[in-house]
Amino acid sequence: MKRFVAAAVLLLAVGIGAYWAIFYGGFYLRFGERPSVDIPFRAEGTGLQHWDGQGYVPFILRGVDVSASLPGHYATAYDTGEEDYLRWFEAIGDMGANAVRATSIMNDNFYNALYTYNTSHSRPLYLLQGTSVSDAVGDGSKDAYTSSFLDSLLEDGKSLVDIIHGRKDLPAVGIRSGGIYRQDISPWVIGFLIGTEWYADTISYTDHSTIRSGAYQGAYFQTTADATPFEAAMARVMDEITAYETDKYSAQRPVGFLCDPSCDFLEYEEVYARQMEKHAQANPEHVTPLPAMEAGRFAAYRLYDFCDTFTDYLSSRQKQSLAPLLAGMSTNQPYGGYLGLMGRYHTMPVLAAGYGFSTSRGAIVQNQAPLSEEEQGRRLVEVSQALEANGWAGGFISTWQDEWDRRSWNTAFAAVPTEHYLWHDLQTVDQSYGLMAFEPGKDAACILDGNASEWTAADLLLEGGGMRLSARYDAEGLYLLLEGVSQEETVYLPLDVSAEVGSFSCASPSLTFQRETDFILCLDGTANSRLLVQDHWNPLRERFLYETEGDDPFLDFPGRDSAKFVPLGMAVQNPLLVDTLTPETRALQRLWVWETGKLVHGNGDSQSPDYYSLADFCYGEGCVEIRLPWLLLNIGAPASMMVHRDYYQHYGVEFKQIRELWIGVARDGERDGILMEALRVKGWKSLAFRERLKESYYIVQAYWKGGD
Repeated sequence: MKRFVAAAVLLLAVGIGAYWAIFYGGFYLRFGERPSVDIPFRAEGTGLQHWDGQGYVPFILRGVDVSASLPGHYATAYDTGEEDYLRWFEAIGDMGANAVRATSIMNDNFYNALYTYNTSHSRPLYLLQGTSVSDAVGDGSKDAYTSSFLDSLLEDGKSLVDIIHGRKDLPAVGIRSGGIYRQDISPWVIGFLIGTEWYADTISYTDHSTIRSGAYQGAYFQTTADATPFEAAMARVMDEITAYETDKYSAQRPVGFLCDPSCDFLEYEEVYARQMEKHAQANPEHVTPLPAMEAGRFAAYRLYDFCDTFTDYLSSRQKQSLAPLLAGMSTNQPYGGYLGLMGRYHTMPVLAAGYGFSTSRGAIVQNQAPLSEEEQGRRLVEVSQALEANGWAGGFISTWQDEWDRRSWNTAFAAVPTEHYLWHDLQTVDQSYGLMAFEPGKDAACILDGNASEWTAADLLLEGGGMRLSARYDAEGLYLLLEGVSQEETVYLPLDVSAEVGSFSCASPSLTFQRETDFILCLDGTANSRLLVQDHWNPLRERFLYETEGDDPFLDFPGRDSAKFVPLGMAVQNPLLVDTLTPETRALQRLWVWETGKLVHGNGDSQSPDYYSLADFCYGEGCVEIRLPWLLLNIGAPASMMVHRDYYQHYGVEFKQIRELWIGVARDGERDGILMEALRVKGWKSLAFRERLKESYYIVQAYWKGGD
C-alpha cells in the first residue's frame, strides 16, 4: 500500500512538473526531422498574401485596434469578458473589417472569443499580434538592451507564440494580462509586431552607446551594414520569435517592428528637427530576412498629423538621396505625402499600425478644430483610401472603443490620475478615438435636443422672473435645463464651485452675485454662448502662462477676489515652424490657446437625423438644455467630486472634495445680486454604461462594405 501511495505521489509530482514545464515554462522536445514549415501568411514583394488551401492570394488589411478598456475598470485589470469581445467582433466584422490588432498580450477571453467568432463565420477576423514594453520601462530604460526592455520583449514574444497555438498558462503580473490559453488561433494570426510606441530618447541612448553594435546575424534575420544598435535589438527579437515558432510548431508568419514620424528614417534640417524633437531614426530596411525566413517581414508605422509640408524640411543630403521618390509625389492627401513616400521607399509590405481621429470636444493642435463623429468617419475613410492608393498593405484604425482611462498632455495636470476610468473626460482628446462610444448610465441623464420631457420636478433647482432652472449630472458632466427663455435674449448663469476662490462681482459683463462666483455661463444665442472663468482660478494661466505668453504665472498673479472673468481656454500645439519666428518669439509661441469654453449649439440626440455629436447646448420651445463637461468646471475627479484648490496658495493643482455646486440665473436686465441655489453632489463609486456605435462607424462601414 505504501509503495502504491508513493508511486501515486511520484506520478502526480511528475505530472504537475510536466504540466508546469510545458504550459508555464514553454518546454518542448523535438524528435526526428522537423516537418515542413506551415506559412499561413507571407510577405511577397510589397504585399501580404494568405494561403487559402489551394494557393496564396493577396489581401489588404482593413482592421481596428481592440483593447481591454471598459468604463469603471482599469484597462490593465483586463476585466473585459469573452461575451464583450464576441459582441464587439460581431460589430467589427459587420463593419467590413477583416482584421483586429492587439497591441500586447490580452487575457484568455480575447483569444477564446476570436476563436469562437472565426469558427462560426465564413469571413474570419485575422489578428495582428503586438508585443511591447510598459510605459515605465520604455520611458525609463537607458537603452534597448537593458533586461527590463529587451528581455521583456523576448519573453513576451515567445509567450505569444505559445498563446496563439493554445499551449500557454500565464500568470498576470503587474500590468500584463494572463490566463489559460487553450484555443489554437494560429491559422488566423497574420504576424507579430514589435512595439506599440517607442520613446525617442531610448532609441537615441541605444544608438549613441559606445558598447553597442548594429551588427546582428541570426538564423532568420540579419542586419545590414548601415544598421544601428536599436535596429539590431529589433532584429534579435524578430529572429528569436521566429526561431521559437519555427522550431516548436513548424510554423512561420511575418514579423516587423514599429516606427512613427518621431523615429522613422527621415532626417530633417536642424531647426525643424529640434521643433519636432526628432533625434532618433529607425529603418526597417536595415533588418533583412535570411532564406530560412520564408514568411518574410513588414514595416509598420503609427500615423498622426505632424506637418503637411514635412518634405520641404528634409535635410539636403536626404532630399538628394530620395529625389527619385519625391519626384511627382502628391502632398494633397492625408499626412501630406507621408503615405506616398513610405509606400515608394519600402521594398516590403507597409502597414498603418494605428491611425485615428478623436471626437473629443477638446483640442490639441491649433487650427485643427474638434471633429464631429461624421467628420471623424470621413477622415478615416480618406486615410483608408490613401493607404491603398499608395501601395500600403492596409492598416488598423485606432481604436475600436473609446478609452476613458487615457490622458492627454494638455489636460492631464487638471485631473486626478487615479480616477480617470470612472468618468468620461470630454476635454481629453485621447479618450475619444473610438468608433464605439460608451455613454454613462443605463439611461441618458439628459438628451440635448431641446425637449424637456425627461426632466422631473425633483430636478428643479430654482425659479423666478418667469424662468425655471433644473440640474442633474452624470459621468460626463453637469446638465442644466433653463425654461422660460428664447435664443434671442441674453441670460447669465453664475456658478460657485470652490469655497476657496471667487468674486461677488464681474466687471465685464457687469454683474453682482449673492455668492462668490467662479464661472459665468453666458447664453447669447446659438453662435456666441460661452463659459467665463474668474482669472484667479483659470487653470490655463497657472499651468501654461509661460509657454503661451512668456510670463511666470506666480509673479503678479490675479487677486483672490478679482472681478475679471476671462474666456476659458486650453493649451494647444503651435503648428508654425520655428524658422518663421524670431529668437525672441520662439519661446512665447510654443503653445497657442484654443477657446474651449465657447459652446457649440446643436442637436445632441444620437437618434435624430440632424444629430451633431459636438453639441453642448440645444434650444427648444421656450427652453434650452446645456451640458458642461466636468473639466470645464475645474472638477478633476467627479466620481469623488474633487475640485481644484487655490493655485497660488498651493503652488499648482491640488484637490479638495465638495458636496454642493451653487448655480444662479438672471436675464440681461437683472444683473444685480443674482440669487443662487445649491445642487447637492455626491459622486459615485460604481458606474453603469451603455455602448453606442458612432456615426463614424457607419461611414467606414459604407466604404469597407461598398464592394459587397
